[in-house]
Amino acid sequence: MLRNWIIYILALLGALAFFFCYKMWFSWYVLIITILILPVALLVSAFSALFFQIEADAFRKVLKGDSVEISFTSSGLGSFPFALYSVNVTLLEVMTEEKTQIRLLSQCNTTDSVMLDTTHCGTYRFTSGKVRIYDMFGLFFIPRTYPLRGEVVVLPVPCIPPAVPDLNGFKAKGLRKTDAPYSEIYDVREYMPGDPVKRIHWKLSAKKDRFMIREPQEETFGHSRVYLALSRNRGRLDRNLGEVMFTSEYFIKHDIPHKIRVLPPLKKEIAFDIETHQDLDDAILAILHMPIPQQEEEDEDDA
Repeated sequence: MLRNWIIYILALLGALAFFFCYKMWFSWYVLIITILILPVALLVSAFSALFFQIEADAFRKVLKGDSVEISFTSSGLGSFPFALYSVNVTLLEVMTEEKTQIRLLSQCNTTDSVMLDTTHCGTYRFTSGKVRIYDMFGLFFIPRTYPLRGEVVVLPVPCIPPAVPDLNGFKAKGLRKTDAPYSEIYDVREYMPGDPVKRIHWKLSAKKDRFMIREPQEETFGHSRVYLALSRNRGRLDRNLGEVMFTSEYFIKHDIPHKIRVLPPLKKEIAFDIETHQDLDDAILAILHMPIPQQEEEDEDDA
């Protein structure tokens, strides 16, 4: 903006010099046009700001490595199509809490995009400061506040872990009581007042010389556990997330309920119960919104 004012002052001085040297109708015309630039510019800036609107489109989920952009669409009064605007956008990477400042300068009634780096998994949240609406010469601006917010979640790509889980090692069978009336699995205990008569085990009661009761049981399977260590080493974290995704989808496909246990550095672990693909999606989304605490000793990035 300072540069535009310097250019305008130099142009005004040149028009004055031209007028005083030649004093012809054309020099007078040039001087008047140069002077009128200021009120016209202020008028354009004021009316453009009055009708100016801007929206951002970036609430979405993408896979790591996909091409994605944050789009800003502006609209305004068609009578002033040459108005300009600028906005400072703060991009926050939620997991590492790193911030990047992006300045966008464009013309009204257009759509502009900012490319987002999706090299690593995570949640990228953006917010904007005040929007400045300029005239076509960039001499005046009117500040406006617009709540431009959004986020892009970059999901991990499933990848096969070094050792594929053996299902026989994850189905831990157990028994628990059940109310099913015709269960073929049952335990036997002594009769207690209030027990249903139909559950009496007559043959065993005759041998024991006391009433014995069948107590129905059903099979149950213990939860498998998948551990995820959060790390500020982005290459390692991407691999860990991809392996967890593959393993969890593998368990879901074989109807194995399990837990994803997240181990943040210097914090208590967090567990997610997984039985369906929706449970997995919710867990991964929650993990990608977790800030990773700074470790005392940073690992080298082997991405």
